[in-house]
Amino acid sequence: MNALECKAYLERIGYQEEPHTDKDCLEKLMELQLQSVPFENLEVFKEKRVPSLKTEDIFHKIVHQERGGCCFELNKIFYELLKGLGFDVTPLAIRMLWSPDDFRRILHRATMVVLEDGPYYCDVGYGGPGPRYPVKLEDGLHTEKNGTFRVTMEPQDTNGEILMERKQDGEYRPLMSFTLHPAQDVDFEVLNYYCSTSPDMWLTQKTAVSINTPTGSVALTGDTLTIQKEDGSIESRICDSPETEKTWLKTYFGL
Repeated sequence: MNALECKAYLERIGYQEEPHTDKDCLEKLMELQLQSVPFENLEVFKEKRVPSLKTEDIFHKIVHQERGGCCFELNKIFYELLKGLGFDVTPLAIRMLWSPDDFRRILHRATMVVLEDGPYYCDVGYGGPGPRYPVKLEDGLHTEKNGTFRVTMEPQDTNGEILMERKQDGEYRPLMSFTLHPAQDVDFEVLNYYCSTSPDMWLTQKTAVSINTPTGSVALTGDTLTIQKEDGSIESRICDSPETEKTWLKTYFGL
């Protein structure tokens, strides 16, 4: 991503400061990205298309059309932004462990960013209960408003993959596992096609749109709108018509 494209992307997410390759800047970029660019599967579910993973196509979709996208789009274009700003970045292929009915497959893309004090896990395309800020890749806990996460660099039962868990109801549940071996774009092309076409994948089964807010988050899953407020309370509404869905997509997600 060249300087002009980086400038346009920063304007898209509302970043107004001089960017620096440090943790403060990275945290702010992630925060603004997650509050400006929704996770959304409308191209897959409603338009019945496989999203392009070409950088120029994702850039046009997110910056010019002001759309969102799935993890392969969101984390790729964020990776390209960080690379264009001078960050040390590596694409990672992630094995998903959170859903109990999943087969623990590699179905996700994220980014490793190496800062002065070491490597961090960064993810702006999870669309679920993942961390919203950079997570230091070392044994220990990472706590943020969205939850508490535990990183184990050398667990006993993940075939050498780093394990990240999320605390829920007082216990840690496996969230994802991964290695730090650089993934290749061609790997994500195959995964993107599978996730966008398989009837077994939730992306092809129902509307799934989500975005962070300064005080919580908003999600539209199927016909249910869920608003998480600052105090942790949740308000739910059921969509009663296509017109209501259209209004919600525009009002809450800018789509």
